[in-house]
Amino acid sequence: MHSSSLRFSLSLNFSLLLFCGATFFSSAMAGLAALEALTEQLYDFIQSMEDDGIVDYHFKDCYNMKEANGPFLFIELVPTYISDSETTLEEMTTELDQPLVNFKHLEQLCTRLKGGTSCIGACRVATSCGELRRAAIARNKDNCLLRLEMIKGDFSILRNKLEAFLEVTDMILVRLERRIVTNDYQGC
Repeated sequence: MHSSSLRFSLSLNFSLLLFCGATFFSSAMAGLAALEALTEQLYDFIQSMEDDGIVDYHFKDCYNMKEANGPFLFIELVPTYISDSETTLEEMTTELDQPLVNFKHLEQLCTRLKGGTSCIGACRVATSCGELRRAAIARNKDNCLLRLEMIKGDFSILRNKLEAFLEVTDMILVRLERRIVTNDYQGC
């Protein structure tokens, strides 16, 4: 190969490499910006739930535990919490549908729901659980029925917010997966 052909070939390869690198860098920066925007949206969403009194600072603490325990901890915790809470609410409803209510059992169910709810920082539902427990201690079935309806309403709001939260989290994970795949296949 002549030296001029070699120079042209090297120049062409270098130009192609620069183009590929610039394209990848530009794409990576756009992907990073989108990822940062989604993450900011997620934290804004958490803050709005705090501002609305649906959750307290424990929710953010629980979410941030993923840093130490892996990124999927909280994502796995939320559906489990929702499922367990729905089961407990069904048990409470069944208990209060009985002609003779076992108020001790109802108290235990309240404690179970409040415990799980408090752990993730769902303060509104936790407060409602405390009110139902007090009504159960007072053996007031009518007040228990009223308080259970309040819990169900608060839980419905919380569940909808948590499901929306998980959707944003899923979008972030999809972006991260794309970035990993893109980084694995950096060639043009």
